[in-house]
Amino acid sequence: MNLIIAGGGTGGHLFPGIAVYEKLKSINPNVKIYFIGTEKGIENKLKDDYDFEFFTINVKGFSGKSFMNKIQSVKGLFKAAKDISIIYNKIKPEFVLGLGGYISFMPLVMAKLKGIRSGVMEQNAMPGLSNKILGLLGITIFASFEETKKYLPFSKVTVTGNPVRKNVLELASIEAQEASKDETKKDFSIFIFGGSQGASSLNKAVISMLPLLNRDILSNLTIFHQTGDKDYESVKDFYNNNGTEHRIKKFEVFPFTKNMEHYYLKSDIVISRSGAGTLSELIVLRKPAVLVPYPHAAKNHQEKNARVFSKKGCFYTLKDDKNLSKELLQTINKIFYNRKLLNNMHNNLKKIDIEDSALNIAGIILGKN
Repeated sequence: MNLIIAGGGTGGHLFPGIAVYEKLKSINPNVKIYFIGTEKGIENKLKDDYDFEFFTINVKGFSGKSFMNKIQSVKGLFKAAKDISIIYNKIKPEFVLGLGGYISFMPLVMAKLKGIRSGVMEQNAMPGLSNKILGLLGITIFASFEETKKYLPFSKVTVTGNPVRKNVLELASIEAQEASKDETKKDFSIFIFGGSQGASSLNKAVISMLPLLNRDILSNLTIFHQTGDKDYESVKDFYNNNGTEHRIKKFEVFPFTKNMEHYYLKSDIVISRSGAGTLSELIVLRKPAVLVPYPHAAKNHQEKNARVFSKKGCFYTLKDDKNLSKELLQTINKIFYNRKLLNNMHNNLKKIDIEDSALNIAGIILGKN
């Protein structure tokens, strides 16, 4: 059986696809799975780690672009259609799974035209333009949120949840063994990341906030900070030049890590964006977090994602504006001196039922559901 997984660009799109890939391979080791993505996407960086055969197409985003860029995007779709047709004729896939976003749009359109079974994942509560169009074409939407149905009234929507990678699921079993968090300990660890590509405003707010923390917090504070490539040198210089001066107990700074689960496990709380992939991993691991939604996300979908769970007491949500550093300072102070707040978030996260979302989607692809 030959299958294609199409899409990526960012970890938020790719990693749920990797989870389905891992699940399909565990169910049927003989299934042959190919990936379609772009040369600049994270999928090209990670293809060797997961040993999948990879085809590139040249497509660009449409939403939020200038008129001329939209024209170029449409032209690129026609060229991509020819390239995809050649790939399909060669591989003869029985199913095409799209990961959402503009990269998966044309592979799914071509699958529809060629009569190939297909489906597309929608990680966010509010679907994007690409998936709205695909839904109207009759392509099944695999939704992470029940709320997604109200935005796609004329489409076939199956609520599967958002798949997480095998390593994260294995880590979840370790986290589940912890009956509760120790409310008396002084040590405090934070994992900071802005997604696979980093987040400059979040990085700046954190390094503005750190010198304002009192010595009691700093002397017990461990920080793991994923910066993204763009800000790595400047953030690393800040820690190297100021970390010792401000007596931060321990810090690790890196542009990107393939071992997110390692830092999840070592942290008491996460400070991050609120992409759907990140939220799914936090929920599976019952990991408290301070969410800072990306303010320029299409249709403000990150804030909508965060709102779904913040109103359940699972996370704190802060706005990415001029007051972010101040709000972070107040939040970290509050949590450090009242560890019961961490326990409350942890317990609220445990109330959320967790499905094996990758198994749900893999079952549909293999015709078992």
